Amino acid sequence: MHSSLKQWMMRAGLFLLVSSFSFPPLAEAAPIRQVDVHVGVTQGDLPPAVEKRIVSSISSIGNRILVGKEEDLFRLNSGEYNKVLADIINRVVIGYVVSDLTVNYGSDTSLSVTLAPVGRMIQKVDTEIDYGNLSPEARQYVEAETKDIPGLMSNLLIGLPVDSVGWAESVSQSAGRDMLHQLLPEFTANFEVSSGEETKVKIYLIPQGQIVRSSTVTFEKTTVPRLLMLKASEETEFALEHLQGLPVDFVTRKQADISAEMNRILQNDSFIKKYGIATETRLIPGELTELKINALTDHWIIRTEVWLDAGRDGNKNTTFEGMLGHYVGKRDTIFGEARFYPGPMDWDIYGGWYHHFGSVMDVGYKYNFSNNENHVFGVIPFGEQFALRYDRNFKTRDNEFGFSYKIHNYMTLEYVYNDKDGKWLRIIANL
Repeated sequence: MHSSLKQWMMRAGLFLLVSSFSFPPLAEAAPIRQVDVHVGVTQGDLPPAVEKRIVSSISSIGNRILVGKEEDLFRLNSGEYNKVLADIINRVVIGYVVSDLTVNYGSDTSLSVTLAPVGRMIQKVDTEIDYGNLSPEARQYVEAETKDIPGLMSNLLIGLPVDSVGWAESVSQSAGRDMLHQLLPEFTANFEVSSGEETKVKIYLIPQGQIVRSSTVTFEKTTVPRLLMLKASEETEFALEHLQGLPVDFVTRKQADISAEMNRILQNDSFIKKYGIATETRLIPGELTELKINALTDHWIIRTEVWLDAGRDGNKNTTFEGMLGHYVGKRDTIFGEARFYPGPMDWDIYGGWYHHFGSVMDVGYKYNFSNNENHVFGVIPFGEQFALRYDRNFKTRDNEFGFSYKIHNYMTLEYVYNDKDGKWLRIIANL
């Protein structure tokens, strides 16, 4: 409606300007090539977005009426033409009236307009942000990014004439979207503006791009049994689930903050706090967002496992293993190990040492006190889920190989080959 009124007024103004004055063109006169518009107001300041809209509207009027016409045509009757221009601007720019208008006609024409607001003015702006279906925990991360939006919307609208907001509603929306894009580029927004002396703005945030749909917690390195950290793990996993619905790009941008928050949850666990276990977290954003955890002690390593062998002959197909190790320096560990076989009941007791070659391999020696056996062993990891294991029994001259795949935190599958017993499949419960 405003657009059609604007076009009608421009055509009417053009008709008045061209038909009301009939001066013959001067031979040496130059046509107007462009119109530069400058806008001011009698009180306060125009918000940049509104000023841009007003300048654009007045420039459109100037370009339609002036550009291409001989400058002398307008200069010789500037008083009459200026009145017509002011009248058209008054009809197009809603909420303001022209207080002063100055035109310096020339090949590059300069048009300066001073506007006075009319009617009621916006005194207060209440901004409400709708975060959609985000959980309260996920919302906290987004709220930290949008805390300045109400103040920015107030700066944009307060002082504008109430009547101008309807005309400039698209301006407030586009300016608001620009602000949100600067602060929250992973979301787009829809705006509802109810203008009045107390203007109400409601912003609906809409996530963009890939969305976090599920999450998981994985232990990378632990020196204490996972079962002892089960409560801490469950609380962290529950907190991680609240990220669902957030854009993956937002989680990526807030990766360090979210990872630190997950680590604070772990550190607040009573067991971890009591025994001074150092925890580190690493967040990997994606539609499946993963939190990797390292939980390490300064001096001790405690490991407990249950082995269930399938396809192996013999009586030791179920094994309970426990290991207690102590760091000697940064790369060496001395340890004691016990294996219990429940049926028929039997034990193997080991003592030994191994050296840790970074992420490349572990190589060590151990002695079986129960059977007077000497062993050398090594483990080569391939990434985080696969590993190759070797054990040499010098007494029986048997070699054993194992290739394992970590299914999740508490379960590993291993394919085992032994010179004496053949091959079988082993399920390892990582307790």
